[in-house]
Amino acid sequence: MTGSDGGFGERQRSGTAVRWALGLATAAMIVWLAVRYWDDLRQIDLQVDAVGLLAAVIVSMTATWCLALGWRELIGGYGTPLAHGPALRIWMLSQATRYLPTGLAPVVARAGLAAPLGVNRAAAGASVIVETATLVGWSAVFAALWAPADWLGTAGGWLARVVIGVSAATGLVTLPWTLAGAGRWWRRIDGLMRRAAVLRWLSGRVPPDALSAERPAVWRAAFIYGLAVAQRLMAAAVLAAALLAAGVDDIWLIAGATAAGIVVGMVGITPAGLGVREVVVAALLAERFGVGDAAAFAIAVRVLEFAHELVLLPLATAAGRRKPASTDDGVG
Repeated sequence: MTGSDGGFGERQRSGTAVRWALGLATAAMIVWLAVRYWDDLRQIDLQVDAVGLLAAVIVSMTATWCLALGWRELIGGYGTPLAHGPALRIWMLSQATRYLPTGLAPVVARAGLAAPLGVNRAAAGASVIVETATLVGWSAVFAALWAPADWLGTAGGWLARVVIGVSAATGLVTLPWTLAGAGRWWRRIDGLMRRAAVLRWLSGRVPPDALSAERPAVWRAAFIYGLAVAQRLMAAAVLAAALLAAGVDDIWLIAGATAAGIVVGMVGITPAGLGVREVVVAALLAERFGVGDAAAFAIAVRVLEFAHELVLLPLATAAGRRKPASTDDGVG
């Protein structure tokens, strides 16, 4: 064995150890958060419909699967197709790190987990930014449509809704030319860096092509992400029916409040919007269901996410560990 082979093997073992440590740490964090919120939830006397609760879990799990599928489509547009199992594993493990106290954790985790499968680190990191912006965009569209009039804390009324909804929809449509088409912008920035001695060392470190995705793939990913957001809102509505005995007339209010909570939570300062999203949802639903029940429902939505992630995380890890069949492309 050569020195280079030994170094590669050592790096591979170190990477495996880091990935396992990351998976165990994030799984433990999800368990801790679930237990913490479950204690709070038990203090509220809710009438639980077991069938509705099971339906909410199934819809929520389907939404999570769609999120991973959307990322798989997006990363394929960046030039590296992935099988379903590895894509689900990478997405689930990296997504769990959103509870760590830094916004860079999912970017670093996804890049590190995807690199052994040939995914460019810059593209993997960029995909997290594109994914986040897309989810915020879709949530903003749904919030503009259905959230209560005072969800912004202003008296802007329909004008604010129109501005937010149109801006978000425009951002989603133009995504292949903006965030997912950053390669052309980076070429210009790279050219400027080469002219500056202080920044010359940065030039060429990120291939511009790695930051440009195929437009059809980006649109397909954006559609799947939108479907996932719609399913999350549906899961919240079903959960409200199971816990609060919410009626059909409450569906749009609950969906809009949940969408508004997602928007504010994702642009907030806490990891994964912890606390921020719950406060927004509870505040918007307090007038209809009361402060206590609205707060309990907001916590229950978070617990629902924790619960199905506890199920999907080990399943995704096991599925992703199965190595894909090797091809004979390089065999003469």
